[in-house]
Amino acid sequence: MKKNRYIFTALMIISIITTSLLAGCAGKATTQSTPTRKYDIVKVMNIVDSQGAKWKVYQLRLTLEGGATFTIDLNLNDGDAVKCLYTTEKPTSGGSVNFQVKAGTAIIYPSGTTGSATAAAGAVGDTSDLLSFTATQASGTSYRLIFHNNLSDKNSKETIYTEITYPANDSGEDSIFIPLETN
Repeated sequence: MKKNRYIFTALMIISIITTSLLAGCAGKATTQSTPTRKYDIVKVMNIVDSQGAKWKVYQLRLTLEGGATFTIDLNLNDGDAVKCLYTTEKPTSGGSVNFQVKAGTAIIYPSGTTGSATAAAGAVGDTSDLLSFTATQASGTSYRLIFHNNLSDKNSKETIYTEITYPANDSGEDSIFIPLETN
């Protein structure tokens, strides 16, 4: 009889713990979702200019929901020249894209006004931009191109076409990396 009572008590404790754990998991009613981003590689080209220099050209189409950020990392050598252009396709906002180039924590190229009061209020940014920069030993070899849709409404999507041109590596390895999205 005592043995049955211990078994019964153990089963009750297990069922209470199991029920409370399951109820705790099911009770999580709110979830936070981060704005999504997606990209398509439109074209990758290897070109040789009239002086015999080898270049790599990436053409990408990025789609960003409001508030979303898309980064592209470049590993460069000292003296590498990079050209980048972007334009928004059918801008829905009149220009909500902010574009920056960073080397470490230093901003090499700003565009728009990320972080300002007006950026938080709505569409502040550009519909297109063109830049070139040269990697320097002082700035390092890792550079990050950052595209951001300044609109807070996740339904306000911006589609961006970008073209990035940089010197091709002699090893044949790519110098461009698109970090994985984490949620």
